[in-house]
Amino acid sequence: MKLATRISSAVLLISSSVAASPLPDFPFINVTGEAKLDVAPDKARIQFMIRHTAERADAATEAVYKQGSDLMQFLASVGVSEADIDAAQINKEALYKDYNDRAITGYEASQPITVTLNQLTHYIDVMDYLFKQENVFSINGSFDSSQREELETKLSQQAGEDARRRADRLAGAQGVKISTVFAITEAGGWGQLAGDFGFSGNAVSFGAMRGKAEMADSGANLVLPRHITLQKSVNVIYKIKP
Repeated sequence: MKLATRISSAVLLISSSVAASPLPDFPFINVTGEAKLDVAPDKARIQFMIRHTAERADAATEAVYKQGSDLMQFLASVGVSEADIDAAQINKEALYKDYNDRAITGYEASQPITVTLNQLTHYIDVMDYLFKQENVFSINGSFDSSQREELETKLSQQAGEDARRRADRLAGAQGVKISTVFAITEAGGWGQLAGDFGFSGNAVSFGAMRGKAEMADSGANLVLPRHITLQKSVNVIYKIKP
């Protein structure tokens, strides 16, 4: 009886192991289809940090307020509305003499800000202004397209067609045929890295300099990208038949 019980337990364990397999229980082909498109950007997002230090907390905070107010005036002068400016809460940190001596020597106040430019006409002007501010740090600009949703749909379709072509070639090389689609997955988003899936605002190609007309101005050294490369990928599992 004990032996029979052990055998039954082993069968149950094997059955559970088989049932837990993540692979389909039929012949299949798994392929990834891709599509890419170069498009001229027409939007930008600029992120940066205003940061001031002072002996007193109120002085450091007031300095951030003042620079933020000046920034708002400048952005308004180039047509950026308040709705396109996102300012996070001001953060305050104490500054200490050193790691061992925790006597407070001053305070640091900082505020992260994101500015969205719905057109690139004043992108160089805004970046030039920020770079010349002594207490503005971590300046980062990324580009986007106002046609993102339309382009995303187009690229998804093209990626699906590419997956089908890849599957047909792979199946034909093995003497089998594609049957039906079992599963489709995709990942999307305007990420910071040009990964295998989704759109990326970082894959940019810089063409001829498109800066200010007066080349003597340091702002003319800033350039706009000729295009950004958008890409879409889909994973497809096809059933196959002999």
